[in-house]
Amino acid sequence: MSRTVIRPRVQIALLVAIFAVWALLGATYFTPGDALAQRDWFGIALGCLLVTSGLVGIWRALRLGLAIDQDGVCVRRFDSRDQITPWAAIQSIDCVQVDVRAGMPLYAPVLRLGDRADPMPLPALGSYSRRDVERRVEHLRALKTGAGRP
Repeated sequence: MSRTVIRPRVQIALLVAIFAVWALLGATYFTPGDALAQRDWFGIALGCLLVTSGLVGIWRALRLGLAIDQDGVCVRRFDSRDQITPWAAIQSIDCVQVDVRAGMPLYAPVLRLGDRADPMPLPALGSYSRRDVERRVEHLRALKTGAGRP
């Protein structure tokens, strides 16, 4: 089984745009040259912090999604460490409503694990369209079956 990566494209594009603006905001501290020429250490530190955090945010946003291979599912989230779940621990994959945003239901694939009572939602693959999420769930089920661990 080859490695498959599924990414939330709209969320990635929005986060990259936001953090690019954040990094450019930090770069504006250096463009007039006043902070460096006057040795304004607070301005220099703030500019470096904004540029660095913007670049890290872009890097984290570009890594979002699921990485699936024959070992299992690796969930890459924006605000936490990667979570690797082996295929043997996954009992089933379902489509469930995980949230309501702006009055509309948000559906996402959910991994039901044997060792945990609560399911593990994959909100990065969520959508307002239940049909789209059901297609993603079927794709994940096919990958699970293809890994040789039904």
